[in-house]
Amino acid sequence: MSDSFNPADNYQRTRGLVGYIPRHEATAETYSELGFRCGLEIHQQLKTDMKLFCRCPTGLYQNGDDFDAEVIRHMRPTLSEMGEYDGTA
Repeated sequence: MSDSFNPADNYQRTRGLVGYIPRHEATAETYSELGFRCGLEIHQQLKTDMKLFCRCPTGLYQNGDDFDAEVIRHMRPTLSEMGEYDGTA
């Protein structure tokens, strides 16, 4: 990297190269042209008409009381940078 590198100038230059549009100037059409999709990951079955990212059929496949599980967490002790056991890692 040369000594004359200026991060602020580089930031402005590359924004122009990629066609950056500030969020306050972006319209719904901007996101449509990008093909932008945003999803919400929920670990619950939802009975909706369609799924966002695939064409799989939707439906509820279990009754509300069908689940009986226990979560077990396996801890693997690790050493910190100081070479000591780190219980939070």
